[in-house]
Amino acid sequence: MASIDDESGSSSKKTVGKRGVTRLQKIHKAKSNGKRIEVQWNSRGQPIKHNSKTFASFIGVTVRRLVPISLDNWSAKKNKEAVGVYKQNIWEEIEKAFIIGEEHRAFVYREAGKLHRAFRTKMARSYLKDSKGGFVKHRPAKYSFCIKQDDWDKFVAQHMTAKFQKVSDENRERALNPQHPYRKSRLGCARLEADMVEESEVGEINRSQVWKAARVNKSGVIDNENVQRVVDQCEKLTEALSEEERQDLGPTNILFEALNLPNYSGRVRTYGFGVCSRDILPRQNRPTQMDFEKLYGFCNSLKSRLEVLEREKIERDKLDREKLERQQTEEVEERQQPKQVSERLQQPEKVAQRQHLEQVVERKQPEKVAESRLPSDKGSCNPGSFGNIPEGLFPVNIYLSSPSRCLVARGKLYNTKGNTVHGMTLPPGYVKVNIEVAIVPNAPLPISVEDGDVSMVGQAIGTIVPWPTKLLEFVAECEKIPGQSQNKGNNIQHSVEYSVSSPNKSNKKFKIEESPRVGGSAGIANLPFLDMYVKKMMRVGSLIQIKMEESIFGEEFLEQLRVESIKEILDHNWLSASIITVFSRYLYDKFISPNGLINKFSFISPHVSREDNLGNGIAKILLKDEEFKDKMILAPCNLGKHWVLLVINLNAEVIYYMDPLNGEPTKHQNFKTKFENALQIYRANSSSKVPKVSKSKKISWQKIKCPRQINGVDCGYFVMRFMKEVIMENEFMIPTNYFFDHKCRTYSHDKLTEVKEDWATYVVDDVFGKQEAIILPN
Repeated sequence: MASIDDESGSSSKKTVGKRGVTRLQKIHKAKSNGKRIEVQWNSRGQPIKHNSKTFASFIGVTVRRLVPISLDNWSAKKNKEAVGVYKQNIWEEIEKAFIIGEEHRAFVYREAGKLHRAFRTKMARSYLKDSKGGFVKHRPAKYSFCIKQDDWDKFVAQHMTAKFQKVSDENRERALNPQHPYRKSRLGCARLEADMVEESEVGEINRSQVWKAARVNKSGVIDNENVQRVVDQCEKLTEALSEEERQDLGPTNILFEALNLPNYSGRVRTYGFGVCSRDILPRQNRPTQMDFEKLYGFCNSLKSRLEVLEREKIERDKLDREKLERQQTEEVEERQQPKQVSERLQQPEKVAQRQHLEQVVERKQPEKVAESRLPSDKGSCNPGSFGNIPEGLFPVNIYLSSPSRCLVARGKLYNTKGNTVHGMTLPPGYVKVNIEVAIVPNAPLPISVEDGDVSMVGQAIGTIVPWPTKLLEFVAECEKIPGQSQNKGNNIQHSVEYSVSSPNKSNKKFKIEESPRVGGSAGIANLPFLDMYVKKMMRVGSLIQIKMEESIFGEEFLEQLRVESIKEILDHNWLSASIITVFSRYLYDKFISPNGLINKFSFISPHVSREDNLGNGIAKILLKDEEFKDKMILAPCNLGKHWVLLVINLNAEVIYYMDPLNGEPTKHQNFKTKFENALQIYRANSSSKVPKVSKSKKISWQKIKCPRQINGVDCGYFVMRFMKEVIMENEFMIPTNYFFDHKCRTYSHDKLTEVKEDWATYVVDDVFGKQEAIILPN
């Protein structure tokens, strides 16, 4: 297009001014007016989508203005106090301009450190030296508003040192020719992945796809041979693995193998800035002294058990030989002198000897212990389970024999019928002992309990453990067994299994066994049928109303299950709250109610946990029923396109946190505070007998190392699987390393399909089949 000067016969070029300093005046103006901008975050705590680039730019502008350019180390201990002041000032400025939670403070600090280093690099590259290679002594006029002359002098002095020059030359040489150049400028891997997920019909993006997309040119073509070689190797490795193996290995490892580069500690690829290895990979904690002591105790218990088995074997062999020799002698004597043998056996001395031999063969009773101090029959109950020791409770001193006999604890012998402790049958020569006082806390137990978690005397205070009878010393008379006077005339006494997690409560443990087809038609796959039903019988926009009872969620409401929500589970997409709610109803109808566990488990609706910002609604539900304090409460929660499961034990004031992405609850501070407020309100207003604790006591959060998802859509299916397994295990606590029978790195495709089939079967058989729902047209 010609200019005005061209028309008049003269020619001139239109000059384009250089880009000025970024100041983001619009954001400062909005901040002055009290308006704040909202930022979206992904499940790993990285800003994505709208306003994320503006957010990063504002952090950079704030850093230039508040942090001196002479600061050369963002995390050095010598600058800890000064850097702490800079960080706090930056955070306060960010809070005034953007809506941001406390859980993102760490990301802001890391981003600020990165941008500060980038600004120093830019100043060194563009303004530090003149055209002749000499150092410029005056600060750049363009940045005089944020760089003081004193700070510039220090900055120049730092770059003039020989040490800095050497490091700078090495870094420059390494960065000149990258093998796999990144081509997406400021977009970043996190924002790139979010855009790819939105555009993808599958809804699942692996790491190698993100790595490839970050290295194509503007036309979407790979123009680098090294990049093409890595992409081809990733495809080759993926095709060589089955679907099950891909899930176990993880696509990130496939990318690492294809790159064939050294792996640096803490480095992860294609996740973007702000994510490190501990956020993605399982943590490998170093063994502590307590772990070594547990192992030592476990080895000692195995050694003791082997010694007992060896002695029993020797004794059995000896008895077998004696019995065989006796039988052979009797046969010979009967053949030679049958009448004389018969007469001798009738003599009292021989009768006594025969009875003694029979007792030796059949005896299974423990050795006599402190016979001189054996309690009298006075005050005893019915004959007990162990020889001539009467049934009841006996105060005892508890000893260990290795390396020498020593007193390690005091407690009570539980001489009751039933030979089971912690799911284990008592070995011969062992009795049930309740440890009350630990004299040598680090002394090993003869046999560890709770799968080896309790292996020392100090850990077993208040619980029942097996102990050799020969290492007990009676110190008082028999006590009555609690509750025995109520069962006079009844010779049946139930065997109770004691749990170290609740020493003051005797809970009978049992697992719920899942039938081959719980809640559905046996042998029929209902997912295809449900898919056909939705396509043929339900129009777009129609919905199903399902009544949710108060006994399930603490309040009665109608769940609206839309056709679009059903298609989510059919197409294996991200799940909405209505799917999770219906699955909770399935667990109640098929597991909790039939097994008599309505006083053991309950649910909090994901709608309540999502809409209640302060915790008042959650507390209101908990206060409705006093029996909530004795229940395990399952609360599936949506953190914003990501599902996690909370399991709340009100009695213990513990919240078990189960995140398929292995995230920390502290990353979602508002969410964490909401549930803590709810439990604090419940504690203050509950009229039931809750544990007497200080009002200032913090609610305990325990993160569970549960199976982890390897994509961006499986979180809802994992949470449903967690809920099912928690109920099937039927425990009042969840082990930190998760339940042994269900522990794995990630769930296979078949296990997730099983959960989907459970949901579909319940909807087909119990909702449609029994007319539980009302189908409304659009």
